[in-house]
Amino acid sequence: MKIVRVFLSVVLFTFASLAFSESLSALKLFERGVQKQNIEDYYGASEDFQQALQANKSYGDAWFHLSQVTYAIGDYTLALSYLEEADKYAKNRTDIQNLKGMILIALGRLDDARKVFTEILKKYPNDIDSRFGLAELDLFTGSFIGAKNQYEDALKRQGNNRKALLSLALISSELGNQDTARKYIEQALRYHSGESEVHYLAAYLEAKRGNFGEAEKRTRAAVQINPEYTKAYVLLCSILYAQKKYDDVIDMCDYLISKKRNTTEAWYLKGLAQNRKGDWKSCVETWNMALSINPYDEVMRSGLELIIMKKLPVEDERRVTWADFHVQKAREYTKSYFGEKARYEYQRALKINPFDDAARSEFAQLLGNTGLNENYLNQLKFIKQNQEKLSDESDETAKLSSEQKKVNDTIEAYESLMKYSLAAKWNVDPFYLDKTRWHIGLYYTKSPVQLLHCDAEEIAAGMCADIFSGIASTSVALENRAVSGYGEAYRLARKNNLDYFVILNIDETEREITLGATVYSARTGTETTKFSSFRTGNDKFSSVLRAFRRDLLAMLPVRGKILQRSVNDILVDLGTVEGMKKDVVLDVIKAGKITTSDKGLGVTYEEKNHLGTIKINRSGEEISQGTLEQNGFYDRVNVGDEVLVKFRPDEKTEEDAQIADNSPAAGENGKRILPEDEKQKKLDAREMGLVKTPAIIELIRGLKN
Repeated sequence: MKIVRVFLSVVLFTFASLAFSESLSALKLFERGVQKQNIEDYYGASEDFQQALQANKSYGDAWFHLSQVTYAIGDYTLALSYLEEADKYAKNRTDIQNLKGMILIALGRLDDARKVFTEILKKYPNDIDSRFGLAELDLFTGSFIGAKNQYEDALKRQGNNRKALLSLALISSELGNQDTARKYIEQALRYHSGESEVHYLAAYLEAKRGNFGEAEKRTRAAVQINPEYTKAYVLLCSILYAQKKYDDVIDMCDYLISKKRNTTEAWYLKGLAQNRKGDWKSCVETWNMALSINPYDEVMRSGLELIIMKKLPVEDERRVTWADFHVQKAREYTKSYFGEKARYEYQRALKINPFDDAARSEFAQLLGNTGLNENYLNQLKFIKQNQEKLSDESDETAKLSSEQKKVNDTIEAYESLMKYSLAAKWNVDPFYLDKTRWHIGLYYTKSPVQLLHCDAEEIAAGMCADIFSGIASTSVALENRAVSGYGEAYRLARKNNLDYFVILNIDETEREITLGATVYSARTGTETTKFSSFRTGNDKFSSVLRAFRRDLLAMLPVRGKILQRSVNDILVDLGTVEGMKKDVVLDVIKAGKITTSDKGLGVTYEEKNHLGTIKINRSGEEISQGTLEQNGFYDRVNVGDEVLVKFRPDEKTEEDAQIADNSPAAGENGKRILPEDEKQKKLDAREMGLVKTPAIIELIRGLKN
């Protein structure tokens, strides 16, 4: 019996030792995770917390900190599930409930979040974190004053609270109260001078005011306190870039890259500085290397493409690789039946590498599938010209390849079908028509500092202009430098005799992007309209570019001119791609007498210049034929007179499927008359349930308590 008792004692001691060992192991892993969390190594911290939980599944603090770092990474649903586990093992903790409220805000469940914070304050009126949560809710709803009041209430309860002071400084700056912002920053520096984050935000606010010397001083202080503070180094590079200290930028970026190769911001800024120095070749190499590390930095890729299309010869072999990125995306979109996205990606690919016959053939097929046979044939002819050019340059005299034969046979078959087309009847080549009707100026202002992509405004403006380069109806002129504001843009637009001018702005966070545009009449300077496109997730930059094009085209009236006339049979340069079909009625206006409205959308003309109407009876892709009904006794309608859409039947027809996404879509009053792609309607952020996170929230959310 004594032996049995000794044996049981040994077993119990062994189990107790193992449990103690596991507990000690979990504690060490937890402490190591907290250390990584404190230096913002969230992925490393997450690994340590998960290992701690493998050793002790009931470790409430480990669940809580795992939720915190997962929230910081941006995986909010997973963070909430971890927090629910934490709540099982650590009951009645306000820090857990406050984090729950913040996660609910990030998930867009604002009412649920407000309920959580309100319940905490009922029990604990002095809980500062709950007031921070309510302040963030106010920011989401656009109530900066409400948020300011919440932070001030928190400050009354804890006069030196760092997060309250820094948040008030940021909000005051956003409201334009720079003196107040400086007061709060000075308080934060007085109480927390040894913390790098305080110097970092002080530098950011000084840079926003254009005080780059003071901003540089503050960022250098931040990195001296915390040499691992990557965000501060990046901000320092941006500030040096703003001061045109390009060599210093390059040196600092090289240092960052040597420490952490995948610091995309450093690669981006290094390339910018090289380009500003005039060394665009090194910029291309730098950005090409960066995109091999992070191929989904769309702003950097766009900047690279703008340079290569302007500087590199079309024969440069590297264009094949750069174009292939877009070809692969186009193929994915085609499989998912996203026609507009696929067309955009094929067009990007073919601009970069015009001689990619495979991509052009796929693009042509995409056009053919929507019934645009004439456009399909035109693309095939381009492929044939490429192939003939290559054959002429080659020493080989071999027979045509099977692919060349296939192209030739297809061209022959389609040309046979076109023998009885409208273009053949009137002896017109639609693809050589000058259909430009709208002249638009594109301008941008430049913010003193950007936390993610310096010169994002310039790149966005360049891409907005580029996306219009293949649209026959519009001529978009980009001012290749930032303007001081509305006054300079108006002066330039009026001087260049434009119809409209657009001032762009861009707001970017790590997860979201918003491209805003205000459109003005270049004749009167009055505001015509404004629109803003917000996107999150993958391909957000290209998505807002397409949305900008779609919105701008949607406000432009469909406008054409008379090409030929045979008695009362009239040929106009509008086709099914511009929404023409049987029974569309066009107003005929004397050439040069259409003007943009003094205020708002649409166009105007004097009644005396209204010469008659045309009722369409037959349409091709680029041209249409109709019957004229003149105004008055005298026939005053001539070739070259202009036409506007007066009436378009609502009934859906086969021609509706051929309407291009690169055509104006409005009637005379500027209101949309052409049907809209149903898939594009679903891209509206509000309808998709997406909540836009103001950029200031990203800064405040990252502050430590």
